[in-house]
Amino acid sequence: LNHLDSKHFDLSHSGSAMPFLGRLLGKRSERGDEGLRREEALEALEQLASSAGAESNRPDSVDLHQSIAKALDTIPFAATVADPQSIDCPLIGASPQFVAMTQFPTTAILGRNCRFLNEGCQISPFARENIRCCVKTGKHYRGILANQRADGTHWLNLLDMRGLKIGKYVSSGQEKWLLIAVQGDVSDMEGAEMPFEHVELMEEVAKAISDALRGASTVVVNSEVVHPWDQCTSREILSEVVEPFPEPIWISGEVVEEIIIGT
Repeated sequence: LNHLDSKHFDLSHSGSAMPFLGRLLGKRSERGDEGLRREEALEALEQLASSAGAESNRPDSVDLHQSIAKALDTIPFAATVADPQSIDCPLIGASPQFVAMTQFPTTAILGRNCRFLNEGCQISPFARENIRCCVKTGKHYRGILANQRADGTHWLNLLDMRGLKIGKYVSSGQEKWLLIAVQGDVSDMEGAEMPFEHVELMEEVAKAISDALRGASTVVVNSEVVHPWDQCTSREILSEVVEPFPEPIWISGEVVEEIIIGT
């Protein structure tokens, strides 16, 4: 080893190759050699360098919005993700199937509250209150809502929403959570044909988000905040850092379900 220039190898992430080095050192002790053979030493150092390279490819930090967009691109059904801890709970991700079902382009979806789907539709005060409770607490909501597509046609949306905790803010320790929603067009379905809820689909969205954040040490969250002043209100984008959980965690609890239209 004395004949090798080891300064070219980063040994800070050498755990995976240490057993190999240990075996070589044991051989040297048994044989009474003055040193390891050059070939054996080179092989050990190559393993160390490979291990270090694999570690360096892990992302230190990822952007939340970009990660959510990446996750939802893989979802083959209608789903959205919103940020309830940002002003007016804007949508930050939408699956291709949601775009196709609503006929709104992604540029007309992201950054907006999902209430734009209800424009021109009758939504009962009871349903609105239940949805507000879900947005505020993350508790599970299921209901059938009248929605409107971009071309003005109306349809019935079987909506499932629940909060998903993804980590904690580094600055405050407050939990960071997202609002996951799965939608289904049930306009032509009878009551018995309708799925009770989208449990498996919700889990698929959660897994996609988990996969998108896996390996990152931190997640950068860009949220709009409001500063009220005496004469006017100022808005700005605040960037904060979240330390992700090893796996996302669903928020427990139920909101009273709204199943019948107009009640």
